[in-house]
Amino acid sequence: MARMHMSALLMVALLAAPAQPLTWKVTGADVTFEMSAKDLRALRDGKEVFGLQSRQADFLSNFKAEEGTNTFGWEGSQSMKVLSVVGPWVSYENSDSGFTGGAHPYASTSYVTEDVTKPKGAFSLLSVFPEKDVVAALKADRFIRKHIHDEAAFKNARTVEALMQSLEPGEDCVGFDTGGLESVKRSVAFHHIEGNKVAVRISFGYAAEACRGRSFVVGVLLAIPAELRPALKRAARREEGFLMKDAKAVKAPSVHFTWESPEPKQE
Repeated sequence: MARMHMSALLMVALLAAPAQPLTWKVTGADVTFEMSAKDLRALRDGKEVFGLQSRQADFLSNFKAEEGTNTFGWEGSQSMKVLSVVGPWVSYENSDSGFTGGAHPYASTSYVTEDVTKPKGAFSLLSVFPEKDVVAALKADRFIRKHIHDEAAFKNARTVEALMQSLEPGEDCVGFDTGGLESVKRSVAFHHIEGNKVAVRISFGYAAEACRGRSFVVGVLLAIPAELRPALKRAARREEGFLMKDAKAVKAPSVHFTWESPEPKQE
């Protein structure tokens, strides 16, 4: 009886214990990931080179104002939701909104992909896949074709930049010609594998301030380069990372930061 009671206590203790972070080392790189329900971190030589929770200090620094500035009514929030992890590439959805003075509040939502082994902004989809393949896939997409402004320029476009210039925002207010090239390069996530192709999601922002906060996601299928196939397969099997279709199943983390200006002091 006493033994059964001790076993029950042990089981309760195990269930109450905090879950250990899931860790994996990236094949061919000196990077180790640690993922929990509340954070995703990448470590090199024991030092963090990517993290979510550690960004709170940078978020709060956005609301430091010069002495004497009236910050009453200021507020802000930032959310980051991990979408996929393939090799050293982390893709996440970043949402920012708030008000820090001026005529209007601000709001934006976009995908971001970072190569944790390189400086921020170094990742480019066009360095991974041939640009002609990306252009062809975008040209075949129905949503893209709905926004053609110049048929001849669209047909003749051989680069992403030229393709973006042949499109118009339309009623959707899509920002193809305002940051469209950068969106194709870096605002991406890897969704699933179909045969020898990978489904890539590309997030485009808005074209005008009146549409602030809106985002538009386009899905394309791209032939997988031979050098990328092993990392994608390991992510698809959830051995090292995961693809976007499995983000919910693996309980991919998200963080949310908020700030509000303090109430003015009573005289």
